[in-house]
Amino acid sequence: PICLTSHTGPSQMSLILLSLRYFEEVARHGSLRKAADHLHVAASAVNRQILKLEDELGVPLFERMPRGMRLSPAGEIILYQVRQWQRDERQLVGYLGDIRGAGSAEIRIATIESMTDRVLPEVLHRFGKRFPRVRFVISTGVTANILEQVVTGEADIGICMNAPPTRKVRFVEKVNLSFGAVVAPSHPLAQKPSLKLRDCTPFPLIRPDTEMFAGSTLQRLLDTTDLQFSTLAHCNRILSIKSLARSGLGVAFLTRLDIAREVEQQELAFNVLTDHRQVRSHLSLCVAADRPLPMATTVILEQIRQAITDIEGASTQ
Repeated sequence: PICLTSHTGPSQMSLILLSLRYFEEVARHGSLRKAADHLHVAASAVNRQILKLEDELGVPLFERMPRGMRLSPAGEIILYQVRQWQRDERQLVGYLGDIRGAGSAEIRIATIESMTDRVLPEVLHRFGKRFPRVRFVISTGVTANILEQVVTGEADIGICMNAPPTRKVRFVEKVNLSFGAVVAPSHPLAQKPSLKLRDCTPFPLIRPDTEMFAGSTLQRLLDTTDLQFSTLAHCNRILSIKSLARSGLGVAFLTRLDIAREVEQQELAFNVLTDHRQVRSHLSLCVAADRPLPMATTVILEQIRQAITDIEGASTQ
């Protein structure tokens, strides 16, 4: 996923051993070099810490592959424990911030890409007025990865689409989003007063790649019909899908949330399918089921909840 970190206060001292933090970064990136780049240290320094940790534990934590590092069985166990410790550390820092009254903490949000266009930045702006020293780690990805981050504690809050039921997370809010065809304003489909799925078949389809397509609203939509589409392109970013549609190259199927800015600026046209209104996208806000939340996280969770319940109404105004 794409990671954006906003530091609005002093960095926190880590309570976790340096070697364990380096180990977690190598496990995350699957490479000494990539972990070192992320940590802003030399790859040799990271390697020394890994070798030291393996020597102290008496077991190899990685399998050294020609193109990277792969966790050993022992490494998998250690990684699970380290991420639990990281989660507990973030909670502790949050609690201490509450006690100091400074609101000094780090909040990690895993979200779908479209939330980072308008909705989430607006929430963070309002939140920052009350908690100016809170810093954020924002990562974007697909639903499966978002849920995994929430369950493992890598993320405090998750915002995802079409989430399957699971007891490991608590869904704070679920809202339905309209789903429809997205084309350039000059496209023939943009002029239709009402649109059916069959009307879209003469035009090339701009679709998400395999990872984004799995479990998506588009997959459920296409599963309801025998209609055939020709595919122009597979994209792994919503931004790319919108860019191709805006250029008039074909038709895409997205939610109002995905294209709110472009529709407002008349860069794209959005038309809900009249014969497939039962196919809707479900936006979910979630946290781990077994985890108490510090005050600052609870506050921003409520602000996000209010914001997502307003999405559909704001998009139709």
